[in-house]
Amino acid sequence: MVGSMAKSDNKTRVRKKQEFVTSSDEQLKRAEQVVADSLKDNPELFNLPESRYTVESLVDFFVQSLEGSRKILPKEKRRYVIYLRKSTDDERKQVRSIEDQRKECLDLARRFDIKVRPEDIFEERWSAKTSGKREIFNAMMNGFEIGKYHGLISWSPDRLSRNMLEGGQIIEHVDHEKIQDLLFCTYAFDNTPNGKMMLGILFATSKQYSDKLAVDVARGITGAIHEGKYVGLVKKGYYADTDNGRFMPDGVHWQLLRQAVVMRLTEGKTNQEIADFLNTSNFSYRKNQDEPYRKSKMDKKTVATMFVDPFYTGAYKYGDNIANLNDNYNFLPLMTPDEYIALSKNMSDSFNKKFVGRSNVSQRLDFGLLREKVICDFCDGNMGFQRTRIVRGKNAGSWQLSYYCRNKECVRHNDDEAIRVYGKKLAKSVSARFITAHIEWTLRHMTANVLEAHKQYISRIEKQVAIDKDIAKRKLTEAKVELKRQKDMYAKYQTFQVDEPETYKKHHAGKLEFHQAQINAVNASITSAQKELDDLRKALPTREEFVELVHSYLKTILETSDLIEEDAVYRELVLNLRVRDNVVSVIKLNPPYDMMVDLSENTSWSG
Repeated sequence: MVGSMAKSDNKTRVRKKQEFVTSSDEQLKRAEQVVADSLKDNPELFNLPESRYTVESLVDFFVQSLEGSRKILPKEKRRYVIYLRKSTDDERKQVRSIEDQRKECLDLARRFDIKVRPEDIFEERWSAKTSGKREIFNAMMNGFEIGKYHGLISWSPDRLSRNMLEGGQIIEHVDHEKIQDLLFCTYAFDNTPNGKMMLGILFATSKQYSDKLAVDVARGITGAIHEGKYVGLVKKGYYADTDNGRFMPDGVHWQLLRQAVVMRLTEGKTNQEIADFLNTSNFSYRKNQDEPYRKSKMDKKTVATMFVDPFYTGAYKYGDNIANLNDNYNFLPLMTPDEYIALSKNMSDSFNKKFVGRSNVSQRLDFGLLREKVICDFCDGNMGFQRTRIVRGKNAGSWQLSYYCRNKECVRHNDDEAIRVYGKKLAKSVSARFITAHIEWTLRHMTANVLEAHKQYISRIEKQVAIDKDIAKRKLTEAKVELKRQKDMYAKYQTFQVDEPETYKKHHAGKLEFHQAQINAVNASITSAQKELDDLRKALPTREEFVELVHSYLKTILETSDLIEEDAVYRELVLNLRVRDNVVSVIKLNPPYDMMVDLSENTSWSG
């Protein structure tokens, strides 16, 4: 009976609600004093060091390590397509001709400063009432599936689909960020649950839609993370600007966290010692600049969690989506990629760096060398990457890398069939050393058509530099606009302090200091963006420098023990390759390297 009563009490136990304690003015002044004292001892304390790795390296690492992850690209880096369709079932009912649609879609692209390649304009004359009948539409959707395309422009939803199956496919691609931007000339799509529901209704009732909707062009957005905006999770050391939703460093509290990173990396302090330091320093946080500070209760677990959060480098993960905040705006990171790698056990393994952290609260990450580029020559399926540590023998401590065919219907998994057809059993996996040796052989034979390859390489680099310049110009323009806004706000509060000192002190104390700090931060962003733009104006590589670059690829894969660095070379060179029983049967290279290989020798090589 007593046991029953105890059980009943457990069921009715009310969970205690978390209480937020507002930081007092005295506590905030204490935090400021700690930072000021630290700066006296080391004026360079809060300057981030140079980093060998970039945030883009971290983003690529997560995309290749986490199944189903997607890189969210800024507008300048997305590849957009235009889809034009005119049905052939009833010419009299057509609302817009193909040429009309083309003109309006291109006008829309120009309005949003979107560049569309001529080969990315898809034109089709076929009804969309029945699914599966449009070859050009299917080819375009496959491009989104494999990550070739990122943004889609069409005149109206009914040009894309008049049936629920293909309409649902489009909405699912938007859901999974395979379509990262969806724009219409006659409809402002909003990437929200209600927006997607409305789009589904329009696909189903598209015959009535053209007459109802006013032509009101507005950009369809595909989630706040595309702009690097706050999406519901407070990040300590930053606040979300209420004007634009972006993460901004929160003064001395950002500096206290930066000091915590230095304590872990250079002073060898434990996570608990760092937590004690932050608590003693009255480290606080807030969601936006208009909210009061809340006292943060740090412990060794929260410190460890912070150290393995890639957000603090600018690699913003939310669900399966990963964005580089540095591409979106002038984000100020808390740590460099090199520092983050050293603080994360799983990542330091892949990057072959010394781990300086105390605990590991992140999930296991298996970086996939040549992920999705190795194809089984027996079943045409992608082979999975395997990475296991060798625990015995002279190679103990190193990694055994291989590729495994996951297709259980493949002849590799059917010994009887393999013996009948090939006279022997086939290995279910292939050692990575056979594959990397073939890539090495290929690099050694890159001696043909250097002149033409250099021209093609320069053409590709020019396009990439143009994109990077557009991003740098946008960030510089935004920073200058923000500087003017912060100066105007500072002048406003300065006047208010003089005219109504009591009201200012009671309701707006600290605003002048806040906006002065923002002015300083924006000035630093302008300097950084200008330097970035100046660096991009440097001369492109000569033919001799290009040849030296190709030679450096070979040197890198022969000497590096860093999987990330090695994989970067492979991804630059290799489009895909096919493997049989420890034999690379076919290797396809990316342009311009595909025209450089001397194929006078047999390229099917078993190592």
